[in-house]
Amino acid sequence: MIEYEYTYNRCRIGIGKATADYFLSLGHRVYGIDIKYTDVKEGLIAFCADITSTEQICSIKERLSDDNVCLDAIINIAGIHKMASLVETDYPQLKRLIDINLCGTMLVCNTFHSMLSENGRIIIVTSEVAYLDPMPFNGLYSVSKTALDCYAQALRQELNLLNKKVITIRPGAIKTPLCTGSLTDTEHLASHTQLYKSQAGRFLGLTKKFMGKPMEPIKLARLIYKATVKKRPRLIYKKHRNLGLVMLNLLPKRLQCAIIKLLLNNKTK
Repeated sequence: MIEYEYTYNRCRIGIGKATADYFLSLGHRVYGIDIKYTDVKEGLIAFCADITSTEQICSIKERLSDDNVCLDAIINIAGIHKMASLVETDYPQLKRLIDINLCGTMLVCNTFHSMLSENGRIIIVTSEVAYLDPMPFNGLYSVSKTALDCYAQALRQELNLLNKKVITIRPGAIKTPLCTGSLTDTEHLASHTQLYKSQAGRFLGLTKKFMGKPMEPIKLARLIYKATVKKRPRLIYKKHRNLGLVMLNLLPKRLQCAIIKLLLNNKTK
């Protein structure tokens, strides 16, 4: 079987692990980057590194170059989530999320794109919120994913001139620590905010009610594999969308604001 060598940014648990395991199960070689050390597996060459560190990422490239590695795809998955009030969150937290969700992917693509094979491609996993109007308290995550989605389109336009494909995947809620952590973050926000105590509490209730059933990571892993090996893949894949958010986004912005304000400011007697 032909080896599809590729670099991917791993989440600590979840999408990255599911994707790596799926590729490995089909006999492919995987080069992985994670913030923590991973278990040794046949076919997996894992690097412990921070994807926001230029020095660490360039060091990995040097090691791969010394081994004459040619990559068939670069798969960008790494990301973190933060439910927060934009005007109450301190700047270091704001910057950290942007650095990981956006700048880390840009650094990885800049560093490794020259190692792509003739028909190599870049996969960028964003989010279903990337093209939707942001919800309150999810704005920071939405800003990072919208910017990442825009970056993917810009990179697609440029690399298309070199006959390289850039594919965007926009998944909905996935059953990972990132998903469950969003509820924990909202609970933390409700207990610590000074400006939105009542609204944040009601938002937590709405989130639990309308989140729906998260998708298993293996389903997204299969889609990532399809986008990686298919001869003529789509430019954008959407998976497990939240129809409630989609329908809300169809409304005029003024009406969206009015509905959300009504729901979160509504005081029960």
